Amino acid sequence: MATPISTPTHPPDGTAGPDAGTERPAEVAAQPGTAASRRLSPLSVAGLLVSVVCVAGVVWWALGQQPPQLPDSPAQWGALLAAVGLYALATLVRGERWRVLLREDGARPTRADAHGLNVVGYMGNNIFPARAGDAIRVFLMAPRADASRRGVVGTLLAERLLDITVILILFVVVGYGLLGEVGAGSVGWIALATAVALTIAAVAVVLVRRNERLHRAAGPILSSTLRLRGRHGLALFAATFLIWCIEAGVWMAVGRAAEVPMGPIEGCYLVALASVFALIPSGPGYAGTQDAAAILGIKALGGTGAQAVAYLVLLRFVIVVPITLLGLALMAGRYGGLGRLRRARSA
Repeated sequence: MATPISTPTHPPDGTAGPDAGTERPAEVAAQPGTAASRRLSPLSVAGLLVSVVCVAGVVWWALGQQPPQLPDSPAQWGALLAAVGLYALATLVRGERWRVLLREDGARPTRADAHGLNVVGYMGNNIFPARAGDAIRVFLMAPRADASRRGVVGTLLAERLLDITVILILFVVVGYGLLGEVGAGSVGWIALATAVALTIAAVAVVLVRRNERLHRAAGPILSSTLRLRGRHGLALFAATFLIWCIEAGVWMAVGRAAEVPMGPIEGCYLVALASVFALIPSGPGYAGTQDAAAILGIKALGGTGAQAVAYLVLLRFVIVVPITLLGLALMAGRYGGLGRLRRARSA
């Protein structure tokens, strides 16, 4: 059984007490954004380089296409607004899923903080490298939810595993089984990579449970993932599947705005393809990798170069601009801006 999350004591006014967020040096060193990890890791640097190369390639390719036709009719503008609304709905479901993960792990987040910091996290990931938005969520949520930082990190890990599971299912079933866009060799590599990942995860769990020191250190991080079983796990898997179905609706609505006709199958294929590409280390907002996937997907579905460029421009607007602006507003208005974040990091 995983080590239970420690719950720092907060004073009655709801602010963090003197011991809130205080953890042993080894625990603090493991947290993202602390002094020990302020320098970009080699993986983050590699991701930035990948993004630079991919963005350069996408721009070079786009310059050789016909000028894109952006929305110029009420129906197209309506489809674009629908895409923004659907993305907002998917974000709300994500925030509620995070709240359930936190509460199941013993934390006490408010619904406003679960949704607000979820949006702030997206803003951070869209602006800063090394998925800094996740670090912002950890530092600001831990004292507000009476949780340890490692416990909050564990809920983010559980989120990622749920998302990756659904993405791979969609990619293989829709891409290979229905559209035939993924070759058998690719499916074999995906299956092999999944089997290797599961084996590594199983070995890691065994080692953690047998080693008391590792158990104390990693227990809070793994606790959310280890609880993904029974009705709780099935409910969260269903919520994750719903999230990605809504995301597919976003991509379909953007297609309508860019005059790229697509149905639910094509929408699921595109979002799954782009999400698999997003697993490649990259810079802020999956710059370059997700763009290349969107272009490849539109071309595979029979779209022209101009349509692919228009689709990419509109998609980037929908999934980046509104949530980033809202996240900046929440960070400045509700969460005290960068000054509050610095104090939370040094606590």
